[in-house]
Amino acid sequence: MKTIHSLVLLLAAVSSLSAADEPPVDFVKQIKPVLADRCVECHHSESMLGDLNLQSRKLAFRKRTGGPVIVTGRPESSLLLLTLTLPAKDKKAMPATGHRIPMDEVNLIRRWIKEGAKWPEGDEGFIPAKKASKEKDVWGSCGWLMLSHLR
Repeated sequence: MKTIHSLVLLLAAVSSLSAADEPPVDFVKQIKPVLADRCVECHHSESMLGDLNLQSRKLAFRKRTGGPVIVTGRPESSLLLLTLTLPAKDKKAMPATGHRIPMDEVNLIRRWIKEGAKWPEGDEGFIPAKKASKEKDVWGSCGWLMLSHLR
């Protein structure tokens, strides 16, 4: 029993050291690409599905009727993280179409929020909306989502 207790303490010490040794999450290099590839296609100034625009810090943190999307320092209270971790079959799970965001990227978003969700202003922090690709129909994945909520 003493050996198990010692092992648990050692593992806890090692995991806290490795977390402390990690550099802070870099929004521009690590978070912005995920939001650009997986979120802003539907959550931008022209579409604003869910009353959400993730193109800039100011827009992402603005007051919403559904509550805050990102609660700095509190990933468990952030709707952004909650919707990314819901089961795929849940109607509120995001992204609503396509492949789920890999868990390593979801965990990176979790860590970024816990660290204070630092998001630069200006061009560095702005995420332009992508134009729908020619392979997609006129509605694209966001149009499908809008239509599915009308039923």
